[in-house]
Amino acid sequence: MKLFGVKDVKKGESTEDTAFRRQLLEELDLVTEKLSQIRESYDMTDEPELVDALIYEELAMKARYDYLIRTAKERNIRCRLTVSE
Repeated sequence: MKLFGVKDVKKGESTEDTAFRRQLLEELDLVTEKLSQIRESYDMTDEPELVDALIYEELAMKARYDYLIRTAKERNIRCRLTVSE
């Protein structure tokens, strides 16, 4: 599922900036999807060790998500939220 869409290319924006924006937004999509999968996995297990592993994995993905959002803000990258399969 894609959540983040790339806005139109800005005038004067380099190809490198456009590629970076696309890559960052694709990675945000991957991290968001992984977080969703982790949350669904909580319902499918009752083993304490697996729950612990899911917690650590979720924390790692949240840290990655925060980093990506912070990077997008620093670079003034804007996107529109879309939901598509």
